[in-house]
Amino acid sequence: MKFIKLISGILAGFCCLMPLTADAEEVIQTKGGYSQDGLWYYNDYGDGTVSVVCQDNTIEEVTVPAEIDGHKITMIELDCFKENANLKKVTLPDTITVLEDYAFYLCSALEEINIPDSVEKLGFQTFYGCAKLKEISVPAGLTEIEGYTFDGCTGLEAVHVNKNNQNYKDEDGILFTKDGSDLILYPPSKTGKQYTVPEECTKLEGYAFMANAYLEQIDIHSVTQMGEDVFYYCTALQSMTVPEGITMLTGATFGNCTALRSITLPESLEVIGSGCFYNCIQLEEITIPDSVTTINDNAFFNCASLTRIRVSENVKTVGDYAFGFYSSEEEEQKLLPDFELDADNGTAAFAYAVKFGVKCTGGVTQGIVFVYVMIGIVVLVIAAVITLVVIQKRIQKQRELF
Repeated sequence: MKFIKLISGILAGFCCLMPLTADAEEVIQTKGGYSQDGLWYYNDYGDGTVSVVCQDNTIEEVTVPAEIDGHKITMIELDCFKENANLKKVTLPDTITVLEDYAFYLCSALEEINIPDSVEKLGFQTFYGCAKLKEISVPAGLTEIEGYTFDGCTGLEAVHVNKNNQNYKDEDGILFTKDGSDLILYPPSKTGKQYTVPEECTKLEGYAFMANAYLEQIDIHSVTQMGEDVFYYCTALQSMTVPEGITMLTGATFGNCTALRSITLPESLEVIGSGCFYNCIQLEEITIPDSVTTINDNAFFNCASLTRIRVSENVKTVGDYAFGFYSSEEEEQKLLPDFELDADNGTAAFAYAVKFGVKCTGGVTQGIVFVYVMIGIVVLVIAAVITLVVIQKRIQKQRELF
């Protein structure tokens, strides 16, 4: 269905550029058409679904029509208002059932939108980058919220869910599934320094707390499952205890948590994801549990205050630039001068240290090899000099005897 919608959207855009020849008019009549004011193009899919695409990418306030030429509008089309940086207010009719993927993508000025009770689905990244949207109301009929619907809504303070909704609820503006087991979104601009996840909550969706600039401590003791990048860009977060039962930290779970100083990882943890602690510049100490088997690329990249990490022999995979590196203006990857890896000879972590020239306590690394070679050369030179001196003295004594 999405593929058909995408093709129809492309055809609609193409039709907008075509001269209105007899053939073009015929295509419009059979596949869709324009509103009389030219502001909308509609697609009739023949199954009761009729979508609209806005033709003005500079409009500031708009009311979506409930009907065009006798066709009841049921869907806001893919990319309908995409990248309209002027759009501030949208009024939707109660005929709409779907807000498709990217419908309001990067509508950075959007401040107000009503979502009528008729809406059943919010598509993928529907409101991506709507940074000025402060509140949003989830209607009673909504049954599906696809991934990253509110990603980049950095100004969002609260999500309000109609009490009659059978699939979702909110607690103090925080979006959950109806049974409370899944925390979907903690609004980025919701104030408060501390938060405890409710006892019934066992899962945090991907990006659930992303970009919250106020939370300093979050208690997630009841959680057993987390999506990717859950706490990404939580710039006020100072400490965290990841509970037992968590086996993976997927993606940049704590990436750009620039105030993070203390973190405790569980003995159940097996995988530390790519960029997991990327740019945690104040993190000074961390214990990697013996249960961990995989540390992915850039896991501790640019952890400038972290001078030492112990990595056990149980870790079988260490990704590129996992630790000991930072970025500079001159180079994308540069060795942290004070960092030292604590790893045993023959382990994956030791092999990583050798490959990337990272200081290591477990044996000889590339840097130390160079030092040893230089010392060896000096020793050989000294030995050669001493040998020559001894030989010369023996020759001299032999001459004296004769």
